[in-house]
Amino acid sequence: MPSKPSSIYGKRIAITGTLLFYRRAEAFSQIADRGDIPQKTVTRETDHKVVGLFRNNYHRDKSRKQLAAEKYIDKGSAINILQEDDFLRMLWSSPLTNEGG
Repeated sequence: MPSKPSSIYGKRIAITGTLLFYRRAEAFSQIADRGDIPQKTVTRETDHKVVGLFRNNYHRDKSRKQLAAEKYIDKGSAINILQEDDFLRMLWSSPLTNEGG
């Protein structure tokens, strides 16, 4: 078990767009350090897809990851689409207390 598990311990997480707080490699490292599973692509097993600020604010078109997530959701997958701030709250919170840690 990681030293600082997140409240989303063991979940598969993909990222779309540019994050404000982390470079992608750093975000993947933070995800893995907390016992979560970073994914470079969205699959039907993806639990959370994080939408970075750049993708959310500047692109009107949908990313390939967004289109893939929508396809899997339509087929019954329970992919949760998160904005970066919601994702960070979940990443930084404890699985037992659900408070920042």
